[in-house]
Amino acid sequence: MTHDVDHEPQPDNPGDVLTRISERMSELTAGEAKVAQYISELPEQALLMSAVQLGDVLGASDMTVVRTARSLGFTGWPELRRALGSQLALTVHPAKRLSTRLTVTKRESHSSLLDIVFEEARERLATSRSYLDAEEFSRAIRLVTAAGTVHSFGVGVSSASAEYLTTKLLRRGIVARTAHGMGFAFADSLLGLRAGDLLVAFAPGREFSELDVAFAEARRLGASTILFTDKYRDAYVDRVDCVLRTASSAGGLTGENFPPMVAIDALVLAVGHVAPESALETSRRLNKMRRALRRQPGAAKGTAPQRNQSRTTEQPGGNTP
Repeated sequence: MTHDVDHEPQPDNPGDVLTRISERMSELTAGEAKVAQYISELPEQALLMSAVQLGDVLGASDMTVVRTARSLGFTGWPELRRALGSQLALTVHPAKRLSTRLTVTKRESHSSLLDIVFEEARERLATSRSYLDAEEFSRAIRLVTAAGTVHSFGVGVSSASAEYLTTKLLRRGIVARTAHGMGFAFADSLLGLRAGDLLVAFAPGREFSELDVAFAEARRLGASTILFTDKYRDAYVDRVDCVLRTASSAGGLTGENFPPMVAIDALVLAVGHVAPESALETSRRLNKMRRALRRQPGAAKGTAPQRNQSRTTEQPGGNTP
């Protein structure tokens, strides 16, 4: 199977932003050099800024910031920020990154903090949409609808995405389960994998031995595989059937599950279009059970739920039953 991983310009060394600045500084205009110098001297602060914010700090336009990123070989400021974030994640302790994040944003008003976080969320969604290839997305739909059982697994915090996918698929009439655990416990979760099943893994930014074992076991059994990731799609592209790339957070301001969950919503919606009868029947069954759960235990069908039972009703004369 052929995977198109070259549909967008890729920097030749996306992580080494600071080295690239040093090598290309003499080629930049005066305005671009000013932006590059700030990034080089204060990378953790620059990481948390939008192009507009960085321009304001330097007395330059946001387009100067964008042109600087492009002159350094990136497609724009968002890609430079993600590359810078990847580089700092390898060289700066997480506690120090958090301290910097809190220090840099401390001077902002609450309204500005809302703007900063929502801007990163908007940027990540836009970037993720550009990453998601239509052909690869269609392949994922076919794999889900053809699977006997869909097994979802998320590394660390990404386990929330796995749980979310399982719940959404069950509500569309797709048999699904979540594989739990790390280390030796993960091997037990893989025992349920069968030929004709589908394993969906979520691992945005790191390689894990659990992924190596899971994909090897799936291939051995004849199960299909989908990987949601960002930075490490090239590391796994030859070991899985489908890669769906979503953008990770550059500055750690928004959760890693955010774009994958939006992509899950699109995937499940498309799956519902493939098998609408099953989706509708499952929805009716789900709502029937929910209505039953709203009744009081032991109540006959059609009995309205009683409310405020903890409060007694005072009878005339001051007596209570």
